[in-house]
Amino acid sequence: MSGLLATSLSGLMAAQRALETTQNNISNVNTDGYSRQQVEQGTKPAQFTGDGYVGQGVNVTNITRSYDQFVNKQLSSSTSAFGDADRYHQLATSVDNITADSSTGIAPVLNRFFNALSSVSSDPSSIPSRQVLLSEANALTQSFNTIGGKFEEIRTLNNNDIGAKINDINSLAASIADLNVQITANVGKAQGLKQPNDLLDKQDALLSKLSEIVNVSVVPQKDGTSSVFIGNGQALVLNGGAATFTTLQSQFDPSKLEVGIKTANGTIDITNQISGGSLGGALRFRDEVLDPAQQKLGQVTAGLAMEVNAVHEKGFDLNGTAGLALFNFSGTAVPVIQSSLNTGNATVTASFQDVNVNPSATANLDFSDYKLKYVNAGGGVDYTLTRIRDNQVINLTATTVAGISTLSFATTQPANTNITALPGIDIKVDTNGGKTISVGDESMIRPTYSAAQKIGVNITDPKKIAAATNIEVDPVTNLPVQKLAGGVPVVDALGNPVYVTINGPMPGDNRNALQLANLKDKLSMLGGSASFNDAYGQIVSGVGTLTQAAGLSSSAQQTLLNQAKGARESLAGVNLDEEAANLIKFQQAYQASAQSISVARSLFDTLLGAVK
Repeated sequence: MSGLLATSLSGLMAAQRALETTQNNISNVNTDGYSRQQVEQGTKPAQFTGDGYVGQGVNVTNITRSYDQFVNKQLSSSTSAFGDADRYHQLATSVDNITADSSTGIAPVLNRFFNALSSVSSDPSSIPSRQVLLSEANALTQSFNTIGGKFEEIRTLNNNDIGAKINDINSLAASIADLNVQITANVGKAQGLKQPNDLLDKQDALLSKLSEIVNVSVVPQKDGTSSVFIGNGQALVLNGGAATFTTLQSQFDPSKLEVGIKTANGTIDITNQISGGSLGGALRFRDEVLDPAQQKLGQVTAGLAMEVNAVHEKGFDLNGTAGLALFNFSGTAVPVIQSSLNTGNATVTASFQDVNVNPSATANLDFSDYKLKYVNAGGGVDYTLTRIRDNQVINLTATTVAGISTLSFATTQPANTNITALPGIDIKVDTNGGKTISVGDESMIRPTYSAAQKIGVNITDPKKIAAATNIEVDPVTNLPVQKLAGGVPVVDALGNPVYVTINGPMPGDNRNALQLANLKDKLSMLGGSASFNDAYGQIVSGVGTLTQAAGLSSSAQQTLLNQAKGARESLAGVNLDEEAANLIKFQQAYQASAQSISVARSLFDTLLGAVK
């Protein structure tokens, strides 16, 4: 009789646990990250009797969650890949909208500027035409300033976002480490035989959120905890300890944030190890879209100023005075940032080359930043100049006069370099006043990085527009008349002809204005292969291509993420129809076990009555 009662009670308890677990599944049907749980049952050891082995009922051996390590890894990988692609696409779209927008783009304003130059060439003595030209020049520089400023706004927002994501990583890592401690304690209570399902679900949810920010590698441990690594095996979470991430300022650019991790020996820069997630997308966007777009815009800006100024300064204004530079750059024309690690204190300066001295200066102008390093290698190689965008190195020779070293293209160059001249800039090193320079000292030269933000118009008086050439022209040949000395044509120190000039105003002379207007179609950019409009068009098309590709990648990764979510949902998600069926099944089992107890009681009462 006791055997029947005990067997019935075991079935009753097993059915009760199954009902409780089923109801828990139903209650958490909308809980994000919840994994469906189920009761595992095992037969109690049978008791041997003379009639054979008699069953003793059922035991609840465990309550497990539906989990597959491969499916979870696929979901984590897809989450990270989509986070990267989606963030990259969002940010790239913001740059594409700025460059391609007809209301903010450079192309229409640039065309109006050259149309105004054509108007001045048609009537060089007209003050209204000259005033329109100044207005269009100001509008052009303001457009450059505006776009450059918007790029800086995007950079600031991206930096703030990077900082926020670093904080999120630290918070999630600390929470995962805390869960590791709790999981270890709970597994220890069960002597490693039972798993704390709810804590493991929370851990998976935190790891999923972490994967949205950055790609991580998760290594499950035997005690139920998870070790988390980032990049090339850099530990983020080990047992109950979490590393601390931080932002670092670049050695040469305080506005460029890098990612560091704090260690016992100091902070290590791991920016190059970061991939995937929204943080990886933000870093990729900065390096692949924002920086090149800003530098290439500056390349167009500086190239335009160099070409226009070279022609304008060769002309003469309405008063017969030599022309001034039409455009200028506020502050330093070419920013130079010296490394904080330098042991010397020599001053390095850089400036855009004069196109009148070097006609190829604009064609040689590159959008990249450059790293100047003092090597003192001998054999005519004193400095190296590294083009950051592709690490091409050129050797430079220093010619020192009165403490100022002028750097020029060295005779001996690295075998693998494809650079044949300085990139449109002149570089000087000043060691006057007791200043020194040491081997290994470095400086970052940024020819075009901030050019768009700094360009301005140098002239406010329309009379000072140099539309005339003031050079005498032969009425028969219509060619400039060269000066003669003893019947021999005069040339300057560079071998250029020296022409006969006319002293005084030449209000009807439009020859210099025509040369300025002709710059519109001159192939002066990108190695002499593109006009200013062509160069800007390449910026627009380049950003647009990257944005379109990012959009396609984002859509593809979204599809893969949905598939990974679907795979997990089919495995671990709660199906209400299935749970409803289980409720009925376990309810009937419970009722049947209760009925068995009632039968056992009835039999026991009958037995007692028979004894009386």
